[in-house]
Amino acid sequence: MILKYFVGIFLTLALSAAMVLISGSTLPTFVDVPTYLILILVPALMAFASWPVRDIGRAFSAPFDPVADRKDLEKSRLFFQDLRKWLYTAAGLGTMLGFVSILVFADGENLDKLGRNLGVMLLCVTNAFLFDLLLPLPMGASARRRLAELGE
Repeated sequence: MILKYFVGIFLTLALSAAMVLISGSTLPTFVDVPTYLILILVPALMAFASWPVRDIGRAFSAPFDPVADRKDLEKSRLFFQDLRKWLYTAAGLGTMLGFVSILVFADGENLDKLGRNLGVMLLCVTNAFLFDLLLPLPMGASARRRLAELGE
């Protein structure tokens, strides 16, 4: 089960990278540290503010644990639902921060900063979709599937 998950992540990343390259762009174009900080740190901070650390760890392990009980799987399902909400809220925050920065530099003299902030805006949304495909969606789906197998 865990091998299937990592194969799925690898293939999703490979397909995404291939689409970037086929479109004529380069991979470094899509690497943006401020975007990653927003999309990783904000949801992580919200998780630690909202869930006990032990429950967070169990949320990640329960879908792969053959002896996980209904309670663990239900908590895992709920955690990944929350993580998706935090992820997209963080993407919205990053998009708005980029937009405000665009307005600040929309004087015609700072076109390099204008483009940079437009990139941050768009990459926040793009990377939120990618991160969702890599973590909350498959983990939540695994927890739901396991719950169904238990006869929910």
